[in-house]
Amino acid sequence: MTPDYRRALIDIIAGAENWRVWTRMGWQEIRRRYRRTMLGPFWVTLSLGLFVGGMGFVWAPLFKVPVKDYLPFVTTGMICWTFTSSIIIEGCSTYTSAESLIKQLSLPLSMLNWMLVCRNTIVLFHNLLIAIIVYAALGIIPSLNFLLFFPGLVLVCINGVWMGILLGMVSARFRDVPQLVGSLVQVMMFVTPVFWYASQLSAARANLLLYNPLMHLIDVIRMPLLGQAPTLLNYAVVIGMALTGWSLAIFVFARFRRRIAYWL
Repeated sequence: MTPDYRRALIDIIAGAENWRVWTRMGWQEIRRRYRRTMLGPFWVTLSLGLFVGGMGFVWAPLFKVPVKDYLPFVTTGMICWTFTSSIIIEGCSTYTSAESLIKQLSLPLSMLNWMLVCRNTIVLFHNLLIAIIVYAALGIIPSLNFLLFFPGLVLVCINGVWMGILLGMVSARFRDVPQLVGSLVQVMMFVTPVFWYASQLSAARANLLLYNPLMHLIDVIRMPLLGQAPTLLNYAVVIGMALTGWSLAIFVFARFRRRIAYWL
């Protein structure tokens, strides 16, 4: 099948332009998930807060690190990991979970991917409440490097959209992919410095971490929360991922976009 780049680009641009629609859809999806609950999406925040609190006070002595240093580290790590991994895992079901919507309405398919990123961004800001509480309890005042969080978040979201497009299409065609991706993400959590320090590894093994793309995706939003600036390598890898990923996603989207409805 000949790739139809024109229609693919129109779909992606139209999806981005309908930001009023997908931001509202993202918020409504969160409300639907937690309908008739007292805390709503803050249940996720509470669960994550209890998890990082337990890890902070148990693992800090194991790593022989002061709780005041380790608790912000693990808190920001889990918040950023939850955001990034959720985009990847939920990206697999972008189209399959919207089967009835795709078959009944004529809408830009990429709008579902923008909605996915928007929904998880809203949850991210809910979860940042945990970091605020931890910083307030420990008397930590964020530095101006915190402002670098926002360009880093934009870069992660840009990567999240192409991941959703690509994984959503592959998963619609091959239904084993979501299970495979979910398993790989679980493994990657333990080989990515989320709750352990890269400095704990030998120099050779620490260098291997540089080939872990998830580490760079997390660091561009995590380091500013810790009052540090991401490295140029972090930005270079994330921007390179965006350029490479979008090129591949557009090619696949242009070639198989018309088949998505038939795969559902």
